[in-house]
Amino acid sequence: MTDETGATPAPSTPQATPHYGVYFRIWGVLLAITLLMVFTKNPAILLPGMAAKATLIALWFMHLKDERKDFIFYMVASIVLMSLILFALIVPDGKAM
Repeated sequence: MTDETGATPAPSTPQATPHYGVYFRIWGVLLAITLLMVFTKNPAILLPGMAAKATLIALWFMHLKDERKDFIFYMVASIVLMSLILFALIVPDGKAM
């Protein structure tokens, strides 16, 4: 097949997808963070560990790293807002105990 100039076009390459090795490495990092969180039980490690795991899962397994930046901003802003609302609703129950 040739184009209007008579030249044969280059074969189209499929969109670059990460190899399975990337997913296995991310799984290994998630496993390491989980084991660290389980065996230390230190609040100073739990919260950053949860944030790191949520970020890795959202970026790689939910493919948000390929999305537009404004979409990611709206997603993060809505998650932060919902977290603040839930925290505000839970704190009074904790003080009542």
